[in-house]
Amino acid sequence: MSFLDELSGHLRQVELPSGRPKTSSPSVSIDPAFARNALVRALERLELELREREQAKPGIIILAPSPESLFREWQEQDLVVRFANRMAQLLRESIGRDASDKDIEAWVELAIARQIGLRDSLSSLIRTLEIDRLADIARIKVAGGHTGYADVAAYAAAIRATRGVGDGKTLTPIGRVFLELAGRDAIRWLLHVEAAQSVGPNDPWRVSRQTASELVQNRFWSFDWDEDSEFPHSWASIERLEFFGLVSIRKSDEAERTWLEVLPVGLELLAELTRPEESAMAVLASSLIADLTLSAANAIAGRTTESVANVQASAVAEATARHSRMVAHEVRNMLVPVKTAVGALYREVLLASEPGGVVARRREEIDRGIDSVFRFISQLVELSNFAATPPEPFDLLSAIRDAVAAVESESAQRIEQVLPATLPPVSGHRARVVLALTNVLRNAAQSVPSESPIIRLRAEALEGASAVRIFIEDNGPGVPEEMRRAVFEEGISLRGCSGLGLALVREVFEKEMKGLVACDASPLGGARFVMRIPTTGMERP
Repeated sequence: MSFLDELSGHLRQVELPSGRPKTSSPSVSIDPAFARNALVRALERLELELREREQAKPGIIILAPSPESLFREWQEQDLVVRFANRMAQLLRESIGRDASDKDIEAWVELAIARQIGLRDSLSSLIRTLEIDRLADIARIKVAGGHTGYADVAAYAAAIRATRGVGDGKTLTPIGRVFLELAGRDAIRWLLHVEAAQSVGPNDPWRVSRQTASELVQNRFWSFDWDEDSEFPHSWASIERLEFFGLVSIRKSDEAERTWLEVLPVGLELLAELTRPEESAMAVLASSLIADLTLSAANAIAGRTTESVANVQASAVAEATARHSRMVAHEVRNMLVPVKTAVGALYREVLLASEPGGVVARRREEIDRGIDSVFRFISQLVELSNFAATPPEPFDLLSAIRDAVAAVESESAQRIEQVLPATLPPVSGHRARVVLALTNVLRNAAQSVPSESPIIRLRAEALEGASAVRIFIEDNGPGVPEEMRRAVFEEGISLRGCSGLGLALVREVFEKEMKGLVACDASPLGGARFVMRIPTTGMERP
């Protein structure tokens, strides 16, 4: 199984809802700090044990590696972390299938201790022997250069494709985008995600832009095994590039040298990381990473403080601005040849005796440019959709109150609310529901007369809590009967604005939440908007 297949399998396991049966043993990722501390504790005990032996029998020669040499060996390229994760994976496939994470950690620490020469054991001799067998396999795997295979779960956490939630893990938008891609695009996405988070050339989990640049500039490398200074980049990251099929590595036991070659596909994909202009993937990766960082900050704060909120607003604004600049730059580049061809067409038509021939000659160039713009926009939209957060159950009552508070604050108008004590939860994107309700309420606030304005919102559960119905009505001029269906179309407006607000309302409640929206006359004299949202399944008109 390839590295990409293992990563995909791990992420799909994480993606499964809790309580749903899984097709294979659950994966577990060992905290790197735990693994390193376990090694330090074991080596300290070994050091003490060796010192006590020397004191008990002065002059005795101990034929065993020193704690210092073991420390260097196990810390090189984070061997202890890779061993711990491979060991945890093997345990899950053996005696630890149904064990708790704490039991897995305890057995991993025992394996580390026994691998360096301590005589720790379990009460069961058979289980101790099984741990030794698994530890030998794990050591061979990670020492043999297959670091990527040994650390799929740790790699997913390192690039933030997964994140811890309570005692388990959940899939992030970074992981969701990867699962929607295949082949070269999947590798391209991982490279952009790694580069956006890399801490430098020696980062074992994330290839840096500097590493990518030097590999593109120098396709062929040759160096001695023992001279680390000759190759100033993380070898774990280079081996992962080999798993991706981007480089080829050959080692000679006789010459004790290693040869590294960057393959043609590697040159292509790594070069993308070095370009000053940002691709759609690069901007999306940066935006998703910024969102995850802010979510982590909010979680640590326990609440969205004013400082965190300011940072969040600034980061979101920057991500939006960068994304806009990238789109504008790419579209402009695609339209430049179109503009040139159209200008030439105008001049030639004025001078030509047969304009039809001029149009035919220029048409291919113009069509090709316009098609490339639409193709780019389609790819950008599709890629962005991959990262969309899946619908989640939420409290509709609190969403309604948030929308009311927002419109009352900006319009200084009171909105009458007729709400039950509770409403059944619905499934969707809460922020978009608040935005859609805000659009309807804002329309009402802009339509009511300045004297004696009335805006009323009412919500109720229907048919054994199978659906929720929301009414928003006012005493404004209303919506003409012939426009009550068209008003939800994009670009249609009764007040000369963009006509996007009510189009969003229909998109949220009908397309996303599988409900219904309608507009009719209100007993108050103005318009009444009705939104019917299913709590389960799909609404029928």
